[in-house]
Amino acid sequence: MKYDPDTVKEWAGNSQWRALQADYRRFRLHGHSGWGSEGFWAVAIYRMQRALRKSRTPWLWAPASLLLAIGRKLLQILTGLDLHPGAEIGAGLMILHGSQIRVREGVKIGVDCALGHVCTIGAGPAPGVAKIGDHVHVSHSCILGPVTIGDGATIGASSLVLTDVPAGHTAIGVPARILPSFKGQQPGRDNILTLSSAAGSSAPAPSAALPRPRA
Repeated sequence: MKYDPDTVKEWAGNSQWRALQADYRRFRLHGHSGWGSEGFWAVAIYRMQRALRKSRTPWLWAPASLLLAIGRKLLQILTGLDLHPGAEIGAGLMILHGSQIRVREGVKIGVDCALGHVCTIGAGPAPGVAKIGDHVHVSHSCILGPVTIGDGATIGASSLVLTDVPAGHTAIGVPARILPSFKGQQPGRDNILTLSSAAGSSAPAPSAALPRPRA
């Protein structure tokens, strides 16, 4: 298959085997070796455990389930990667850096999403777990509690997300805040002015030229 983020949801459907194929193609598309990546091993173990959970004859697959559980635990000890089979993860998942990623049971992640290293998606101060939409990029950060991340959103590095993030927006900070949109504006000067006015600041506009340093 040729990986297409816009059609992967319909192509994969509810098949974990097709989802794994989409995961592999996306890893390869980003220059990773697939089976040589510890991130892909975590995804593969998750897909297989997820498939066995839905099996109509779980007793028949008991030895395979045991081996997968051992493999998951070893990978967790060695790399800190743990995708709980009770989570619901869409096709085309990309793990950018295979280290210290935890996804708790019950979490829902859409298709064509990416997770950076040192990332936790799990329990928070309020009961419940996160629901993440499609095409979401999560850098190394924490998403805790029953928050909703809209389609196409971006979670910036070193962020703590405790509230909802609208679709197509970027959240960053501790706690995470939604960045304003700068569509149709010029970078640099316009962005600074917009941020100042949005914050209610009366600070003067930045000078066009910087003073020369004295000898």
